[in-house]
Amino acid sequence: MLHMCYKKLLSVSKHAALLAFACCAPLIAYSEVLTANANGTHDGFYYSFWQDSGKTKFTLESGGRYTAQWTTDTNSWYGGKGWQPGGPRVVNYSGIFQIGSSANAYLSLYGWTKTPYVEYYIVETWGSYNPSSCATGQFLGRYQSDGANYELRECSNRNGPRLDIDSAPVLRYFSMRVPKKPFGAISGTIDAGRHFDEWKKLGVTLGSHYSMILATEGYQSAGSVDITVSESSSSSSSSNSSSSSSSSSSSSSSSSSSSSSSSSSSSSSGARASSSSSSSSSTSSSSGGSAAGGAIDCKMLVVLVLGFIIRRSRGRGF
Repeated sequence: MLHMCYKKLLSVSKHAALLAFACCAPLIAYSEVLTANANGTHDGFYYSFWQDSGKTKFTLESGGRYTAQWTTDTNSWYGGKGWQPGGPRVVNYSGIFQIGSSANAYLSLYGWTKTPYVEYYIVETWGSYNPSSCATGQFLGRYQSDGANYELRECSNRNGPRLDIDSAPVLRYFSMRVPKKPFGAISGTIDAGRHFDEWKKLGVTLGSHYSMILATEGYQSAGSVDITVSESSSSSSSSNSSSSSSSSSSSSSSSSSSSSSSSSSSSSSGARASSSSSSSSSTSSSSGGSAAGGAIDCKMLVVLVLGFIIRRSRGRGF
């Protein structure tokens, strides 16, 4: 009799545990190593990755985290996590940016707008080469934001295709932090809206915001990064031209996986190349609800299941 009761209880427990796992499994974030150029969403964040050659190991981790390792076998690459659409967000970042002083690589908040087509870079640190040192560019001015000085420079049009820009000419703006942050452990906050306001005073016109990522970029160099991004409350800036031409999304999730035509076109600094998009890339945990909220529901479900098992065991005299 005891043996039969035990078998029945085990069967009930097994089914209850399977039910809990089935409900919670979709909420479990997982790492994904990208082996091809791609952009899309992963665990509630937009991402983009591109390389023209080599074997950069770019890994999408949970939430806003990504890691990457690259060697001199890679000519040019970039990748990062962020949001789509971009706009006047307050971006927090932390982690490791590990390169040598002679390496050509940099860490920046990178985004672009449409109508007009503009690429922008808020560069927090860089190695041997200042990416704003474009031969045909012009210095626009200096300003203060995020507790530091920044120098803004406009670079000449890029005529090559980029994402879904097709062949439209693109203006590029580099805002360089002075002084740049040291390598190794790194963290900070970038109030993008505040930067946009200062740029407007210096004559910069942005269009409707498309995407924005905290990007690592490298050119014929070696290094490793482990970066996590998040967003604070909305910027207090007056820059509200952030309505995107794509569908709107919440601050912690990207609305859709974007795929677009690709091309490899290096910038004058060599560290920037045009993004190649694959056909739609893999997307995980892209539902509107946050993983944190789902995790709470999952815990509640587990508690209920355990309570059910205990009640069943007591009812059977165990």
